[in-house]
Amino acid sequence: MSKIVILGAGISGHTAAAHLRRKLSNEHEVLVVSPNRNYQWVPSNIWVGIGRMKSKDVIFPLEPLYKRKGIGYKQAKVVSFHPEGDTKESRPYVLVEGVFGDAIGKQEMITYDYLINATGPKLAFDLTEGLLPGTNKTYSVCTYDHAEHASKALHELINKLKKTTQKAKILIGTGHAKATCQGAAFEYILNVEKELVKFGVRDKVDITWISNEYELGDFGMDGMLLTYGDAIMKSSEMVEMLFEDRGIKWILGAGVNKVEEGIVHYENLEGEFKTENFDFAMLIPSFSGHGFKAFDKNNIDITDKLFKGFMIVDADYSPKPYEDWTVQD
Repeated sequence: MSKIVILGAGISGHTAAAHLRRKLSNEHEVLVVSPNRNYQWVPSNIWVGIGRMKSKDVIFPLEPLYKRKGIGYKQAKVVSFHPEGDTKESRPYVLVEGVFGDAIGKQEMITYDYLINATGPKLAFDLTEGLLPGTNKTYSVCTYDHAEHASKALHELINKLKKTTQKAKILIGTGHAKATCQGAAFEYILNVEKELVKFGVRDKVDITWISNEYELGDFGMDGMLLTYGDAIMKSSEMVEMLFEDRGIKWILGAGVNKVEEGIVHYENLEGEFKTENFDFAMLIPSFSGHGFKAFDKNNIDITDKLFKGFMIVDADYSPKPYEDWTVQD
């Protein structure tokens, strides 16, 4: 009998657990460890963030489902990795800490035969000064509760604009030079623009896209090729067409480094330091690892062997010029 422990119950962890339980006989144990009590369908946070959906529409409780499917579940967060066990425990294990109910703060060892680390990224708002969601007129759609706060603030602005002749500025994009989820911000800016049209205030709002991308439609992967009728279109052309059609301005090559009340500070690729004002902003943060520690069987710290921010994987990330990278890389 084998024990498979899955850390994280997001899209990857949840999918891994479901497939393993379906493919393995009942003599094998599948256990999910996650600090989250609910599963959330993250892509729909975009619609939660404009008020078209509620949190209850994009989440469901994990425990009842896992119980029904024969998957173990423990609501806890990982503290440290012990891939060789220790002087008292010969099997590899992870040290976890409870985050709910009577188990809050209590630590325990969970041994395993196989371990899947699907903890995903940490939302590193702290890497940009002043970017914490709900402060300085900036918001996020990275989690369903963040998205609800963003929707509330957006509609407060819309209601205010309905009653006045004043104009407003909305800024949407990336909030750090190393932010890597431009796609979510792109979806959000188009939905926000449509929401402003829906409530009859589009003419009162300047909308600006601010991104660390080198060009529009880069999306952190050097763009895409799309079929448009019989023609092949670059994603940069598509995004420019969409923005031009909707009157959305753009700022590219912008590494945001600080946010103040209604003001974003950024450095561009020319090394110039600039600012942009706004009344509402949704800026995607940088992602980082969760800061896990790792120890060998003699309790010697081996964190650097397992993690470089994120967990090290079997891939070639050797530094080399952009021109030398291939599709396989």
